Amino acid sequence: MISTARNTLGAALFAATALLAGGQVAAIAPAAAAPIVRTVQPGLGDLHAKLKVALNTSAPRAARAAELEAGEAGLPLLDQVGGVMNTVPSLRWVLAGPLNVKGDTLTANLQITVDGYGTFPNIELAWRNVNQAWKLTRDSECRVAYYAGLRCNL
Repeated sequence: MISTARNTLGAALFAATALLAGGQVAAIAPAAAAPIVRTVQPGLGDLHAKLKVALNTSAPRAARAAELEAGEAGLPLLDQVGGVMNTVPSLRWVLAGPLNVKGDTLTANLQITVDGYGTFPNIELAWRNVNQAWKLTRDSECRVAYYAGLRCNL
């Protein structure tokens, strides 16, 4: 049952990423594609914007890589996630609280909803403060890949 839920969620998650990359990219102005750098703790809206840039395959690669702890090495995995998400057009995602802080790491919950399947259990994602910029951790990229049915190579 867990495997079935994981596969369904994985397909939905990948579809959502693709939908986000394909369906909402046109609304992102070039300025929004620039990395969001904050020395203070970002809020949920800030983290949502950072994740949106990282998942946006039409955004400049340098801007996307700047949002990832793995940098450029993390982009191929997010590109694959986007491909899977394109297969589920009704997939939607949002970051939800609580926002937890532990040292130089922030965590928030990724909530994924797919029409006909409802909202899946939260997936905890983390961002680490690296050189005064909050970056999505390698572990979080791997966690998203896992639910999309992909192997992580980071």
